[in-house]
Amino acid sequence: MNHPTTLLVDTTLERDDAAAAATSLYLKLIGDGTISAVVDPGMDAPFKVVDHQLMADTGIFAIGLHASGHHWVDDGQRALMVDGGPENGIFCRYDGSFTIRCPQCQERLSPGDEGSEALEEALAVWCDSPDSAFVACPGCSTWTPLTHWASPTHDFAVGHFAISLHGVHLRSFTDSLDHAAIALRLRLGDLASDYTVVYSAA
Repeated sequence: MNHPTTLLVDTTLERDDAAAAATSLYLKLIGDGTISAVVDPGMDAPFKVVDHQLMADTGIFAIGLHASGHHWVDDGQRALMVDGGPENGIFCRYDGSFTIRCPQCQERLSPGDEGSEALEEALAVWCDSPDSAFVACPGCSTWTPLTHWASPTHDFAVGHFAISLHGVHLRSFTDSLDHAAIALRLRLGDLASDYTVVYSAA
């Protein structure tokens, strides 16, 4: 992918509930005329935006709905979410660089930094056993869940359910929250603006 993408990541939803959440939002978005009902194999995200006003207002041309350990297939008329696939619930910049901050002492940590071995191990553990993915802070030595390590630069999050908005970095989600941004997040099911925002690609 070489286009700007904004992700909304639910860092609290359990893995077992992610596929149902993605399917529910898919049904809502085809019901209100936001996305196509079928997977578009020629696009980076499964679903083409068919709401021309939304495209004009935001620049979003496709939407992806992600659930750990699942992927979308077509049944001829609609898409179905099925087991399997590459989704691992790790969302970051496409070049793999990112910065996260300890929830206890605010120490910043990036892959390759001194003390980042615990981060790299937590990322590996996350893919197989996310409830066991803890990071030891090199600053305060506190072990905290990987999901609690926020990115001050909005370039990383882990979670089992996410929404990717392809075509634009929606900076109003983080820089100057406005009514249009709130309305869009409500439309996407982020009712309390709780999802973590990640900006991906350049």
